[in-house]
Amino acid sequence: MFKESKGAFVSGQTMSNKIRISRTAVWKHIEGLRREGYVIVSTPSRGYSLVVAPDKLSASEIKRGINTKTIGREVQVFNAVVSTNDIAMEMGARGMQEGLVIVAESQSHGRGRLGRTWISPGNVNIYASILFRPELSPVYAPTLTMMASLATATAISKTTGLEAKIKWPNDILIGSKKVSGILTEMNAEEEMINYVVVGIGINVNMREGDVPDSLRIPATSLMECIGEKVDRTALLKQLIETIDSDYDGLKNKGIMSVVKRWRENCITLNKKVKATLPGEVITGVAEDVTQQGGLVIKMAEGHTKVIYAGDITILE
Repeated sequence: MFKESKGAFVSGQTMSNKIRISRTAVWKHIEGLRREGYVIVSTPSRGYSLVVAPDKLSASEIKRGINTKTIGREVQVFNAVVSTNDIAMEMGARGMQEGLVIVAESQSHGRGRLGRTWISPGNVNIYASILFRPELSPVYAPTLTMMASLATATAISKTTGLEAKIKWPNDILIGSKKVSGILTEMNAEEEMINYVVVGIGINVNMREGDVPDSLRIPATSLMECIGEKVDRTALLKQLIETIDSDYDGLKNKGIMSVVKRWRENCITLNKKVKATLPGEVITGVAEDVTQQGGLVIKMAEGHTKVIYAGDITILE
């Protein structure tokens, strides 16, 4: 109601009538908002006016107005967690339906690919994990990573106007700098996935100086790229809607619909690359990506090698 009024005063009686609660309950809600950091002024004759809203994510604001079939039917927001993926995996084990979105303002032990730490300062970025129960063989689980990276790049571009591109296997870049990464974890049997959790981290409003120099890929944030703060709630809503649409497309059109789009948006393909793998370093041209998410590298000797994990450096 405060957002609809755009700074104008709203009487307590109007709130009481619209929400169908008592005036005393209205006052209690106002006091609760003030404790959360909302600056609300009040006068006896005019009512209440929202002056400043804190930059905090809330489940109600994230869900407000989104139009989805599966993703985001349930959204849970936490102030601080060890890892959003940990919570989503636990919810998957408990039988929670797919589409659950776990969001946190900060993570104490956020994880990246290959066991790396994901830097997770509070109240500036997006840390979200989504629960899926896809009817896929476990070997095709990387398709969900591809789908999520496409959706993340699309959501960033739609929200900020920036050109976001994908670098194999799960990095989202603006220019040559990383702004987002994907971590997919699953619980599966030999031929059946029980559930998959896709974790998405986006550097939204953090400052570049907060990024460690030791990162293997130079990183930045969306704010640094456009020169102003980005509305995290708007970006997250766009991300949820895009993933929902893309997931529906995956179920109806099949794996190749995702792989084809991923190939079109990946800056790694058709480039000379260096792949740092356990125990070896190889160079060649990144020719293709398989349906299982493997990167096909053509070596100088003429033969090809498919890799599923490792660090890729684009040489030219």
